[in-house]
Formats: sequence, C-alpha cells, structure tokens
Amino acid sequence: MNLYFGHKLLPIGMLDLSKKYLQSAYEYFHRLNITYYLLIAGPLVGFCYAYLQHEGAGGLQSTVYLSWLHIVLIVGAALVIFLGYRNYQQALQTVDLDWPFQQKLAFFYHKSRELYGYYMVSNAFAALGMYLTGEQLFAGVYAIVLVVFSLFRPTPRRIIRDLKFTKAEEEKLVGGQDYGEDNIASANKVEEEGR
Repeated sequence: MNLYFGHKLLPIGMLDLSKKYLQSAYEYFHRLNITYYLLIAGPLVGFCYAYLQHEGAGGLQSTVYLSWLHIVLIVGAALVIFLGYRNYQQALQTVDLDWPFQQKLAFFYHKSRELYGYYMVSNAFAALGMYLTGEQLFAGVYAIVLVVFSLFRPTPRRIIRDLKFTKAEEEKLVGGQDYGEDNIASANKVEEEGR
C-alpha cells in the first residue's frame, strides 16, 4: 500500500506515525492551526510595514492606471491561488478510503500545509505590491487573498469532507480520544502486508 506525497508515492511504512501531532485531536489541531497562522503572519508583517510606511507619507494612493507591475503582481497572486487549489484538489483525488486513520491525518496535514504555502506566496505578492506602489488596490488584493485563506482554515468539518471520513473516523476526530492505539494496529497491518 502506498501513500501519495507531493508528486511521488511513498510506502506507508515510511511514514512516522509516532509523531506527536498524530497522537490526539488536541495535538493535531494545535499543529495545524499553528502552521496556518504562521503562514498568514509572514506576509502580514510585510504588509503592515508597507502600509505604515505609506500612511506616514500621506496615506494610500488611488490607482490611476494599471502598469505592468500591477498586472504582474495581481495575475501572479491569482495564479498562485489557482495552482495551490488545483494541486490540493488533485491530491485529494488520490485519497484511498482504506488508508488507516493516522495516515489520512498525516496526508491532510502535509497537503494543507502545501496549500497554505501557496496562499502565503499570494499574500506576499499583495504585500510587495503595497510596498512598491502604496496603492489601495493592493490592500484590496491582500484582503481577497485573506478571505481565500480563511475559506481553507483547518476545521474538523473540512477534514471530514476532504478526506471522506467514515462515521467512526469522524467521531474519532472530534471525540477527543487518543489516536495512539491506531499506530500499533497500522504498524502491524503494514508489517503483515510487507510479508
């Protein structure tokens, strides 16, 4: 049995199911949310710096005409959002309902982290546009990307829907119980399949 990571298949036995974030719902959502907010915060620092610089110099300007810089940054931000979403959706098509619970969680963690990385780059384009031009247009682009970011916030509902969890897996995800027992069962199953 294999698991799809990035653009290659990895044998399930190569995944480390003893990772702390795969042991309980608290640890899992804590790690997902930390990743999510850190990837939002990176470009936010740059955006705030650019905003404050331009506010101190008389405020944000209106966009009089679109230059090649405007077009490159706006199209770049949109393209990065599109590529991130497309890669995420393609990866979800590879989810096998027979995967053990922790491997589904590990898959979602890695794929959502990639998606948030794409959205972080898109936000960085908007922050760069704000820094270079000081125009309100890029504040709007930044706000739009934040809305897109928020649509993919890591919630139990998103995980359940995207991974097509069974009722038992759904209850396990939101039930607050330890996931550690599954590690032993998964390791034994992988070992038996390898024989």
